[in-house]
Amino acid sequence: MSPRAYTQQDSAAMHLSVDDVVVTAQSRIISIPDNTGNVSLNMDALTDMPRLGGAVDVLKLLQYTPGVAATQEGNTAMYVRGGDAGNSRILLDGAPLYSPAHLLGFFSVLNTPHISGLTLYKSGIPACYGSSTASITEVRTHRHIPSEFHIEGNIGIIEADAAVKLPIGERFALFASARHSYASWLTGLLSRKTTIDYEFGDYGVGFVADVGRAGRLLFNTHFNDDSAKANVFLYNADCKLSWWNALGTLTLETPINDRVELSNMVYASVYDNMLKPNITSVNYEVATGVADMGLRSGVVVALDRVNISAGVDAIYRRIAPQSILEGDNVLNMSKVEETIEAALYASLRWPISSHVVLDAGVRYSLYANDKVWTMPEPRIAIELPLSSTAKLWASYNLMTQYIHLVPQSNLSFATDFYLSSAEPLPPQLSHNASLGYAGEALAGRLRWSVEAYYRYMYNVIEYDSRILDVLTGIEDHMSMLSCGRGESYGLETSVGYSDSYVDVQVNYTLSRSLRQFDDINDGHPFPAHSDRRHNLSLIASYKPSSRWTLSATFVYATGMPYTGTTALYISGNAFLREYGPYNGAKLPDLHHLDLSATYWFKPRKLERSGINLSIYNVYARKNPLMMSYSVQKDDETNTMFMQERRHAIYTIIPSISWTYKF
Repeated sequence: MSPRAYTQQDSAAMHLSVDDVVVTAQSRIISIPDNTGNVSLNMDALTDMPRLGGAVDVLKLLQYTPGVAATQEGNTAMYVRGGDAGNSRILLDGAPLYSPAHLLGFFSVLNTPHISGLTLYKSGIPACYGSSTASITEVRTHRHIPSEFHIEGNIGIIEADAAVKLPIGERFALFASARHSYASWLTGLLSRKTTIDYEFGDYGVGFVADVGRAGRLLFNTHFNDDSAKANVFLYNADCKLSWWNALGTLTLETPINDRVELSNMVYASVYDNMLKPNITSVNYEVATGVADMGLRSGVVVALDRVNISAGVDAIYRRIAPQSILEGDNVLNMSKVEETIEAALYASLRWPISSHVVLDAGVRYSLYANDKVWTMPEPRIAIELPLSSTAKLWASYNLMTQYIHLVPQSNLSFATDFYLSSAEPLPPQLSHNASLGYAGEALAGRLRWSVEAYYRYMYNVIEYDSRILDVLTGIEDHMSMLSCGRGESYGLETSVGYSDSYVDVQVNYTLSRSLRQFDDINDGHPFPAHSDRRHNLSLIASYKPSSRWTLSATFVYATGMPYTGTTALYISGNAFLREYGPYNGAKLPDLHHLDLSATYWFKPRKLERSGINLSIYNVYARKNPLMMSYSVQKDDETNTMFMQERRHAIYTIIPSISWTYKF
């Protein structure tokens, strides 16, 4: 249950609630800011956006919002305000979703027609949210009983999806969705030296019941699975990879009277993956997973001028860090950790005057395994309405995170694993402060905002190995981890214009993200993997008639830092590398332009039907995912030199899809 439930009366006629975001104006703009720098997605506008492989993905569109770094190709992870991927938590109806991406970052596991709303909290984070130091992404499925039966979906070149809304009388409703891929033909184009067989699927079922005086009962389930097999002929190697998420939530929302509402929820969330590489006839098995069982109970009290919310969270969690076996030989068998995470929280929203609104709270968290950690986490946000068209806000959060994501790839490739806080790996902490201003003109058609932020992080981690490095011997994960400090700061700006025909939004973030470890880079600060000095995005939509919608998106970001090779030496029959400063090099800048045209057929039997033609990466930019180096010989001078190679996943991808609703 979120403590934010209010109506904002301004020219945009915007209503924000705990359930969804409804925009009553004609705007089709994608992102909708609230009063403290957080954003929601306008789900109705997603169908007009350019598509990758014929499908719209909500998490990738979040990368166009201020403060969210555009990642390299093949990655849908969220890097928010200088944090790492593991510092951003995704909640689906309140339950954590641990692996939100499909292979190579084509899509997230979220089926868009099954979602009613999405909000990204990155400043002024309410006290009801925890277990993250950078951001919370709250994804909500449908929660209201529809008046009519509906089916909607999309059929593209690599996947098809459908969602059903079925009212059962006046008091019950059933929601169901499914998406399945036929993507192997596309992954097969990635390399002529490798064959890849790949399938994925996403499935969800929800149930809403009006249970009279007891209130509203909400039940939702989600399941997704990925299965991939690759053969690399050059190295006589093959690899099988499968992973899945499964979660379920059951929530009872009970209004006691006009001022008091209770909410009680139980949930379960499981993530599991298995990697089976076969290298020169040697078979390995690499397994990892996380399982949660949780409950959440809260109350919201609406007084004359003050909204108060309070509640309790409790989670029993099993973490299985990465274990590696070679046949019957154990290379690295990690201990399964059983942990308890719990928290009490309370917050209030108080309009002190017509010019000052206070949103303050505290969360007191506890984590227990072999040791018990406790941490108070204060939150405060102040809103200053300067006029009917301008507002100023400031916020501060202290956030604690007890579970650590250890990255092993730059791709959305489920070999990353989780570790629990322990004596050599304490919980991560971050101080987060922000100051923002927003205004509008031309009766709300022109909007702008600017927000400065600063974060200081404790106990951030760096991992000193990759999965191929540990397949040959016994390794201890803790021995390969370094724990240090981090700092990030930046300035986020956004300008948007909307009228009956045009929607344009330009977002730009200027930022730095640094890390400092005693045992890395001689103790000197270095750029974090999430460091992007410049991040620019453009979203534009033009509707010349009721039948046509034209849209474009453009993204530009400074390249990802990495540790570069400065020289190669030959010693006997082996090459020796000389490396530069840690994360002292950068990949080439990332940028691509995507275009889309949608033709909407005249409604007859279908409420909505349209053909979308999209071109991803129009000018075929090869955005490198990684760099490699080889030694070449100059026959004319009989000298050796080092050649840099850039490796990209894909370039231009045209697609066509059919969107329907009836």
